[in-house]
Amino acid sequence: MEKKLLIAILGNRNSGKSETWKSLFNDPNIRTAQKSERDLNLEEIYTKVFLINGSPQERDKNVEDIIQVGYNPNIVLCSIQYKRSALDTLNFFEEKGYFIYLHWLNPGFSDSGEYQDELGIIPEILKMNSIIGKRDGKISASNRVKEIRDFLKDWSKRNALI
Repeated sequence: MEKKLLIAILGNRNSGKSETWKSLFNDPNIRTAQKSERDLNLEEIYTKVFLINGSPQERDKNVEDIIQVGYNPNIVLCSIQYKRSALDTLNFFEEKGYFIYLHWLNPGFSDSGEYQDELGIIPEILKMNSIIGKRDGKISASNRVKEIRDFLKDWSKRNALI
């Protein structure tokens, strides 16, 4: 079975999810791909990724409607709003065999402070094939973007996706 990777950013509205992707691509106007992958520069080497900027929850869509039937990208970058329905998105990727690398922006940029996981989402994600890190969305995205870039570069090399 092919190795697949989901890089997910989880957070409330205006937490810094889109800012993460803008910084990663160095593009202030980055948008969700339309049934196509794009090249992501990982320090002079490139890998193909499919971006979902603007969470399925905020768009009131299922992730399978965004990716579309029959399209099967190896690496997906996805914003996920902190709502109970976030688990639907994550379950979709788990069922498709994706490893989940997730940053939980807590507090997010517009949050008044750190918040508890009152929805019980984090323990459910930990049952999946995943790694979760909690990151502060109030500070510059540069450190979390470097982490994501380094993880992607290593993953892509190990799985011959560069």
